[in-house]
Amino acid sequence: MNEKGIPFPSINQSNNSTEDHQLLEIQKIFPKIFELSSNGILVIGRDFRIEFTNIQASELSGFPKDQLIGKDFRDLISPEDREKISNLTAQMHLRSDESTRVSAEFKLITKSKATRDIDIYLVSAPLEGSFKIYAYLRDLSERIRIENKLREANRFLTNIIFSSVDGIIAADIKGNIIIFNQGAARMLGYSADEVINGGVHITQIYIPGQAKELMRRLRCPDFGEIGKLSSTEISAVTKQGEILPASLSAAIIYDEAGREIASVGIFTDLRERIRMQKELEETHLKLLHSEKMASLGKLAAGVAHEINNPLGGILLYANLLLEDMPPDHPRSANVKKIIDQTLRCKDIVKELLDFGRQAEHNMVTCNINQVLEQSISLLSRQSSFLNIKIVKDMDPLLLPIVADPGQLNQVFINLMTNAADAMNGMGILTVRTYSLPEENKVGVDISDTGCGIPPETLPRIFDPFFTTKDMGKGTGLGLSTVYGIIGEHGGTIDVRSQLNEGSTFILRLPAQTTEAEGGWMSIGKD
Repeated sequence: MNEKGIPFPSINQSNNSTEDHQLLEIQKIFPKIFELSSNGILVIGRDFRIEFTNIQASELSGFPKDQLIGKDFRDLISPEDREKISNLTAQMHLRSDESTRVSAEFKLITKSKATRDIDIYLVSAPLEGSFKIYAYLRDLSERIRIENKLREANRFLTNIIFSSVDGIIAADIKGNIIIFNQGAARMLGYSADEVINGGVHITQIYIPGQAKELMRRLRCPDFGEIGKLSSTEISAVTKQGEILPASLSAAIIYDEAGREIASVGIFTDLRERIRMQKELEETHLKLLHSEKMASLGKLAAGVAHEINNPLGGILLYANLLLEDMPPDHPRSANVKKIIDQTLRCKDIVKELLDFGRQAEHNMVTCNINQVLEQSISLLSRQSSFLNIKIVKDMDPLLLPIVADPGQLNQVFINLMTNAADAMNGMGILTVRTYSLPEENKVGVDISDTGCGIPPETLPRIFDPFFTTKDMGKGTGLGLSTVYGIIGEHGGTIDVRSQLNEGSTFILRLPAQTTEAEGGWMSIGKD
């Protein structure tokens, strides 16, 4: 070992002057090699005292080289690691007659009391009767920092994948699923464990042949960039076998050599979007219908006013003419027909005015049950209702509403009269009322056991002047007027019907409520 504590071959080992010169040159080069090393190097004796250090070890520890020489090596190790380093060096001392090598990661205590993660490589080598340990120190701080950053990034990406609302599924080149997030589990009904560990193949989540077609598109330049596919509508298959409409964006994953190693897809459930689109379309159609009804209402009101005056004149002069005729006059029957037809025209004009909503409203707080009872009482005495059984299923605690009872009577009489016509005067008419407190509404269902409404006719039943009755038996304004009155009250009307089974008209009207202890308080009930 030379004067710096570094073991070199002794000059006495050679008797050749040339060899002696070479050894002297080596002794000069070795210290430079130690100083040029990228690792810190320490030479440690049996008592753990540092006998040699290079500049890199000094920089790692923060101690100047002259302060490191003679320092107990264990003082550079964090307290929690000292026992471990002592055990390692003790084993090396026990085997002092042979070279041993060990490595481990430790925390180094610097002069400023900071800690640095280092990798220590310890080598023991007996030389000329002495025992030394050579410690090679490699700074791990940057590597650990990068590893932590990668770990954080990986955790962040994992959280994004598994927390995504959309389904994210990845499969290896053989089609074995390797990623299956919570969004996919919600969509398809599988758990991640049964998919990944249970051997569910990627083709099982598609309808037959679709997985193969998607891979063909991914590899084909005709569908965009090779290896990528965006916003393609597919049919996914749930665990229960349900066909689910979805949108897929997919990509192929390649290794550094450009070989396919996996594929990944992002699945968006389209059921809610389709439902909302359907609702928007229905709302748009209802809006168009409402606008059409409003325009026709104004037109009908204008026409009715224009016709009403000449009809009054015709009726007046026809009555005067009839009064001037003796009862047995041969033309008196014709005059009576004129009067009858004029009165019928006046009834039609009245319906037109009602359809145009020109009548004044008498809005009061009322109970629908009472209005229905009045309507049923009026109709039950008519001959067309003699063979009809009327079933009443009315909620006694029905929420009150603000409405025009006269107009509601018109609505209910019209619907029940139509029901009697559909049953040809024989069947069961069911009237049901109920509260919908969660919607702050009152419901009325009027059902019959009649012939039902053909599907092709159903969309048009509320159109003005549309009727399926024979000529002279209907104006086609009844249901239009009903639709207008219910709409004017802030309500809705719908119909369900099956041919030869009957129809049900479903009315919803806003309820008037009064806050009371414990919830709703009924106003105006029996």
